[in-house]
Amino acid sequence: MNDVLKLTVLALLLLPFDPVAAADPNEDAQGVVFDCWQPELIFKQCAIAGPDGRPRLTPAYVPRLQYRLDGLAPVLLSVAGKKVRGQWYYTRRGGPLVPVERYDNGPDDFVDGRARSPVGDKVGYIDRNLDLVIPAVYDGAYPFEKGLAVVCRGCTLVSDGSHHWHEGGEWGRIDPTGRVVVPFQPWEMWKEVL
Repeated sequence: MNDVLKLTVLALLLLPFDPVAAADPNEDAQGVVFDCWQPELIFKQCAIAGPDGRPRLTPAYVPRLQYRLDGLAPVLLSVAGKKVRGQWYYTRRGGPLVPVERYDNGPDDFVDGRARSPVGDKVGYIDRNLDLVIPAVYDGAYPFEKGLAVVCRGCTLVSDGSHHWHEGGEWGRIDPTGRVVVPFQPWEMWKEVL
């Protein structure tokens, strides 16, 4: 990897964590321009926010993306000209951009066929077809592990500056169909189990 690319990647990783929205909620989102990043690829002005404020790749960039064997391309979008860390998305050729949560500075991986996907201020889970298969009703959600995912309602995001986690509210576990398999209980009781 050349030095310029290494410095660009490092700069992206060191920027403060501010999830990118299609635009400032107080501004008209239509027409906001995004830059795209994939490992070893940087595309300037590769996407634009449509009438609904959601980013859409411009047709010229779709074939230039690096697609994985499963047909998905992970893409990091940031508002052009703004110093924010950006939002990860998955897309398929000709398909929409679907936002996913960040995990270890990359897009959430699919575990047990599910990846976390933010919808507004809630989190749900998508499948590899990029369909929302577990509704976005949780305030916090963790990746699946061994067939279960920890989720919370009424919890808040806490940070020490470099790490982020959720506290408070009620916590439970769900299976890949979204069925609650460990009933929700208050954070105070839950953290004792951890």
